[in-house]
Amino acid sequence: MPCMSTSAACWTAGQPAPYLHLARTFDLVEREKGKIKTTAMLCNMFRSLLALSPNDVLPAVYLCTNKISPDHENMELNIGGSLVISAMEESLGTSKSKIHEMYKTYGDLGDVAQECRQNQTLLAPPRPLSVRDVYSTLRKLSAISGGGSAGRRKILVLHLIRSCREMEMKFLVRTPVRNLRIGAMMKTILPALAHAVVLHEKCSTGPVVSLEDVKSQLQSLSTEITEAYNVIPNMDLLVPSLLCEGATFAASSLAMVPGTPIPPMLARITNGVTQALKLFHGRAFTCEYKYDGQRAQIHRLTDGSVQIFSRQMKDSTSQFPDLVNMIKELCNSEVASFILDAEVVGIDRNKGNRLMSFQELSSRERGSKNSSIAIQNIKVDICVFVFDIMFCNGQRLLDNPLRQRRSYIHDLFQEKPGYLELAQQLIVEEDEASIDNSSTLHRMSSFFEKACQSSCEGIMLKTLDIDAGYSASKRCDSWLKVKRDYVEGLGDSLDLVPIGAWYGNGRKAGWYSPFLMACYNPESEEFQSVCRVMSGFSDDFYKEMKEFYSGEKILPKKPVYYKTDEQPELWFTAEQVWEIRGADLTLSPVHHAAIGVVHPSRGISVRMPRHIRCVPDRSPEDCSTATDVASMFRAQTRKMEVSSDGPGAGHQ
Repeated sequence: MPCMSTSAACWTAGQPAPYLHLARTFDLVEREKGKIKTTAMLCNMFRSLLALSPNDVLPAVYLCTNKISPDHENMELNIGGSLVISAMEESLGTSKSKIHEMYKTYGDLGDVAQECRQNQTLLAPPRPLSVRDVYSTLRKLSAISGGGSAGRRKILVLHLIRSCREMEMKFLVRTPVRNLRIGAMMKTILPALAHAVVLHEKCSTGPVVSLEDVKSQLQSLSTEITEAYNVIPNMDLLVPSLLCEGATFAASSLAMVPGTPIPPMLARITNGVTQALKLFHGRAFTCEYKYDGQRAQIHRLTDGSVQIFSRQMKDSTSQFPDLVNMIKELCNSEVASFILDAEVVGIDRNKGNRLMSFQELSSRERGSKNSSIAIQNIKVDICVFVFDIMFCNGQRLLDNPLRQRRSYIHDLFQEKPGYLELAQQLIVEEDEASIDNSSTLHRMSSFFEKACQSSCEGIMLKTLDIDAGYSASKRCDSWLKVKRDYVEGLGDSLDLVPIGAWYGNGRKAGWYSPFLMACYNPESEEFQSVCRVMSGFSDDFYKEMKEFYSGEKILPKKPVYYKTDEQPELWFTAEQVWEIRGADLTLSPVHHAAIGVVHPSRGISVRMPRHIRCVPDRSPEDCSTATDVASMFRAQTRKMEVSSDGPGAGHQ
């Protein structure tokens, strides 16, 4: 294979890379659905950057992924579609009504902007946008706040739009509304970058490269960079390290750093204790309570500070100042740094440390990026149940078996009941792990029942010695969960109406996913949202729905009789009825189903909803009513406390 020439590039070595280079690639990728060709296109884009403007590789990676920083930094663009439309109106010489009319046809603001620019006559060509221009402007947009912030954001968006050339307009408008829609996910972008690094190095030593000679190296580096990102999803650390080490980069060379969250390990579902015991036959394992709380990754940094991250790796330290104080108080003084996996659970210390539901925990204030909630304003106390450790005093523990990792946890803290505890557990050794061992089955069943009686969701089962490492970001057979929901299930299904949707990402780009579902309240003649649903659909169904919900079935704005705090990208006319089944029903601050019936200010939502089938013989007004939803909530096996002024005042 001849090495790629840079003579056809739209800039020269040492110059800032133009955004047009990315936009042209995005345009090609959007038209191409095959992963192999998409990877090759992105690889060529990165190779040009490596050859001519290597300092622009990092911002280019962020722009490809529609991000401006690592997820845990909580940097949001803070730009709504209305601001972008206002900027389009001013810079493209068209009216808002025309933009909305075109949006009904195209269903995408980027396509609308591109069409408007093509019909616009410019007196002089705009100054070229660079990759760094776009990236730095987006970061500035994220930082703007306070009085007059909308106007200041609009000025920056206007600058970007007015500087667009060719197809830059389409992708630049899509970027601030977080809808790039090129169908390229991280699992495509990372291998493309790895391939570019290998080929760039090989081509620097000769004019021709044999793909057969580098095939194994391409695969090896792709694996290494993907594994590194799975453990440390921080491009600010990963990309500079990759560019420095080149094709010799290894995932293990990227050091874990407290303060950068690790994607949590996930468990597979089983439908009961018996099945779980069969799967772990002959292997030592532990059973743990699966607490009904919020997963928390707790980081102690070398300077003694503590940070808390959610399951989605968002910084939630400001929500839990009491947890920060617990860690500082109960941590052994000789421990310099660690990363723990734990569950934060609401607890009522006035009722014998009664564990509370996730819904009750979620009523706590959340704080903000720059301001923690005040300790005196906390209305729901918490207990932290620690169940794993991934890093301790500079030592990476991911590859250590769970039994060894557990020994580190015991040395870290002094337990304090009702405040900080190790997860309740039952150990089954390998000679006891058999479906024929009635004693083991009885012990596990009793442990499961006790967990459910203690207001837990069920139990977790984890191997202790064999295949017992911590596999960050992966759902593994070495962790199993047996939940009451899976054993009991929702007693009945609901017939709900799709009233809106978001544009799909990744493999679902070009389709709608998820859909916003609603029940009907005949008294107020309103559709009230119940949940988002994105499970149970086939590819053919997605295609059918994209064709069905088009034209006049897409509404220009939310109808007044749609009641929800959700903000889907598209609103639909009420047309179809779908049967939806889920794990159970819970109170929601976002969804409005039966609001005021079981709680004065919260509606009811379905957890883990799944599409079962379409119900063509029912009209939207004949779907499940708000009263139906409230009745199912009251009748479900799992109970929770509901009160008019917060959790804990009464039992429902």
